[in-house]
Amino acid sequence: MTDGSEFELPEGAEQTYAAIVDKAPVPPDAPGLTRLQALGLIVPNPVEPGKYVALDAQLAIRSHLAAEQAAFGRIARRMAGIAALDRLATRHDQARYWGGPRSEFLPTVELVVARIEESVSRAASEVLTAQPGYRKRPVIESAIARDIGLLQRGVRMQILYHASTRTNPNAQDYTTEVQAEGAEIRVMHGPFPQIIIIDGREAFIRNVASNDENDHSGWYVQDLAAVSYMREAYLMDWMRAEPWDESGRPTQGWLTERQRTILRMLAEGFEQVKIGNKIGISDRTVAGELAGLRAQLGLKTTLQLMVWYGRQQEA
Repeated sequence: MTDGSEFELPEGAEQTYAAIVDKAPVPPDAPGLTRLQALGLIVPNPVEPGKYVALDAQLAIRSHLAAEQAAFGRIARRMAGIAALDRLATRHDQARYWGGPRSEFLPTVELVVARIEESVSRAASEVLTAQPGYRKRPVIESAIARDIGLLQRGVRMQILYHASTRTNPNAQDYTTEVQAEGAEIRVMHGPFPQIIIIDGREAFIRNVASNDENDHSGWYVQDLAAVSYMREAYLMDWMRAEPWDESGRPTQGWLTERQRTILRMLAEGFEQVKIGNKIGISDRTVAGELAGLRAQLGLKTTLQLMVWYGRQQEA
């Protein structure tokens, strides 16, 4: 048992936390860095070494309170009684009820995956998923048993893929199994955001605040108003989508005319650096179009993109 001094912040620590919240640079010897990390108020930035990410102070407070409750039985019982009174506040403050808890930043891919697994496993009515990119084989294999289990206990599942996924054998294996258990699957042409919505009350989105394609952090959203809006947007995309078709028919109808021209000229043997001059655009624009296509299809190289394009011509 301690005297509580471990929760006291040293002089200057609040200013350090405020600077990190504002994304201002802080020196490695900034006051309170060690204590702020120990209290779960900041974590090292996974993308920029030497920098930090500020976490929600309210979440840290609740975590420490939970630990103290376990250590002090009598006090915990009294606190639980007080917490019960807080539930009455929702009868008066409806805005607070509908708003719900704040969003939580998940700084690492491991934390994102763990939190998604935890939330999806307790789904009671529906799971809505939008997956614009290819999922790797290990990810799909781990999802099959979980998703079949959800479907067998009556959870409705809607999955939205990019149309190009029809030609992915990994996705075909997955869809065959989950559709047999009642999953609904549709595809869309063109880009759409990645999202998972559980029971209309929880959502997971990628960290759209970051422009780094290697940033795998994300957000866990519980705000009921925000999640309800996300669900409505998802269902609008769902209504515009078309049913999954495993026939492997061509899926390039979503390409723009310029994208088709660039791909056709590459297939005909033109060098990438000469295509822009031929069709009246800059080399940078050509490179940007190809990079955008690779991102939409979940491909890493232009060679992979051309293999995909060739398969579409054969279909």
